[in-house]
Amino acid sequence: MSELRARRPALVDEVAAARSQGDLSENFAYHDARQHLGMLDGRIQTIEATLARAQVVEQGDAQGVARIGSTVVVRDEFGESTYQIVGPTEGNMARGLMSTASPLGSALLDHRAGDTVTFKTPGGERQATVISIT
Repeated sequence: MSELRARRPALVDEVAAARSQGDLSENFAYHDARQHLGMLDGRIQTIEATLARAQVVEQGDAQGVARIGSTVVVRDEFGESTYQIVGPTEGNMARGLMSTASPLGSALLDHRAGDTVTFKTPGGERQATVISIT
């Protein structure tokens, strides 16, 4: 975040320098600099909003219960899969990171090995059995 904030003054100077070149209606440098500044400001606002909503999750004493940070092995009609349960903005199925905002991720929370969970998908209801949790 500090890197983004450090880049902002240079972009503001770039906008000012481009503005001083005259007619703004046909000034590509001005419009380009404004666009870059707008994108930077938008990124800063997105990160600030994410940080404002962030919560520290303590591990707790619930051993063997699926929580954020748990690695869960599940079996469904397609076979066994391993996922790490992560927060809503961290999901990346290609890397095995299952968001708590996803239907299966949400259904797995607070369950133990041996439990069967039911979750809704666009194709209808599905079930998965929890094989193990670490």
